[in-house]
Amino acid sequence: MLTNNNIMKQSILLLAGLIIFISCAGIFSSCKKTSSANAIITVVDPTGKNVAGAKVVLRNDSVQSPTTGVQANIYQEATTDLSGKAEFSFKWEAVLFVTATKGALSKKDYVRLEQSKTVEKTVILE
Repeated sequence: MLTNNNIMKQSILLLAGLIIFISCAGIFSSCKKTSSANAIITVVDPTGKNVAGAKVVLRNDSVQSPTTGVQANIYQEATTDLSGKAEFSFKWEAVLFVTATKGALSKKDYVRLEQSKTVEKTVILE
């Protein structure tokens, strides 16, 4: 037999459970999901024409964490398409060296990747 006291306890427990559920749902749904840090490198010749078939390398200089001693080697290579573009995607933000080469022409530069964004950079071969 349910008494007023038991009904009151059940109502309070139900209300507390509902508040906890709504709070957790709000916390988990408000977490911002991050996507990759992307780069589009466009390679052009000294006259400004897009260069297809250029080799583009994005890399860092083997950074080592002073805390953990872990070495981070980042290296990706791509070839430019007919519009002179090479696309890259990385999990984290980074500042990377860019090396573009086609035949005897080359150029070194850098690019700063930003989380959840696509950064575009034009490299002029010399």
